[in-house]
Amino acid sequence: MVRFGSIRAGNGALIGTLTLDAPARLNAQTLAMVDAMLAQLDAWQADPEVVAVRVSATGERAFCAGGDIRALYDAMVTPGHVDRGDRFFTHEYLLCHRVRHYPKPVIAWGFGAIMGGGWGLYSATSHRLLTANAQLAMPEVAIGLFPDVGASRWLHALPDGLGRFLALTGSRINAADALASGAVHGLVDAGASRDLDQALAVLHWQGDRRHDDALLDDGLAGFAQRYPTQLPASVWANERHHIEDLVGGEHLDEIDLRLRRNAGGEGWLAHGCAQYVAGSPTSVALIWRLAERARGIDDDALLALETATAHFCLRHGDFREGVRAKLVDRDGVPRWHPPTLASAWSQTLPV
Repeated sequence: MVRFGSIRAGNGALIGTLTLDAPARLNAQTLAMVDAMLAQLDAWQADPEVVAVRVSATGERAFCAGGDIRALYDAMVTPGHVDRGDRFFTHEYLLCHRVRHYPKPVIAWGFGAIMGGGWGLYSATSHRLLTANAQLAMPEVAIGLFPDVGASRWLHALPDGLGRFLALTGSRINAADALASGAVHGLVDAGASRDLDQALAVLHWQGDRRHDDALLDDGLAGFAQRYPTQLPASVWANERHHIEDLVGGEHLDEIDLRLRRNAGGEGWLAHGCAQYVAGSPTSVALIWRLAERARGIDDDALLALETATAHFCLRHGDFREGVRAKLVDRDGVPRWHPPTLASAWSQTLPV
């Protein structure tokens, strides 16, 4: 389900290759996949021949659509098995944290659906390429969870309120938006994936992080110029200032009112507002509180906080109900409890 290999560069250095290989389920990660990636990253880190890691996926539909949510649902509804969900979240969050702080460059080839934990893994890499068919989202508000895998910080760092809007609404952005927002470093033609390994192999790696980062910056910029792609029309550009008006400020109750008032009508912005209205009030409260806490703590503390919050959601939140309504019974009518933001805000939460 994850394939590992290596590329031998011209000067003898090795680039480790990590390929998610579960296209039938959109490369959604299982605990076994996460543990295999953690072990291999540890081995490459200890190997002085390995100077970098390349992350990609098989298929055409998705780099990674997130975690295996159905397996998590089974863990929640099977008596005595919730600890399986605990292990998945603990290890998945650790994986993204490990990649974000990896001492060697990590290059990602992103395409198709990049969502939830998939965007977490992708965002944690140091050098990110993207194809034109990509769709990126953190849709957890729709299933009673929260944008996790460090997204309490990195998602909200996107400019002009975009990250906050994406967190609260679960809206998708496309490749043009990802480039404009700084979420990716270069857009490339999808057919160039087979040429990336060769481009990496001809670089003059030294095993020095500062040198190799600069080497990659220049090398991947040139690669993107050689393999350009036609951008889709941005869904964010025309709404950029409207989003700032909608989600700006420090008072969630005011933002809640504005989002609800704009939930009617057509278009990307209105659709996002409607998704907010349909989402879990507990998720909204968690999103807000986690983003506030993330401003004042380091990445290690955020890892611990998000992990504890995910364990809470497995037991006490709307997560099970959201997955039931969306993926199991597929009735699309989750029964959130508590049902309102005011009541969700006043309940006992882990953050």
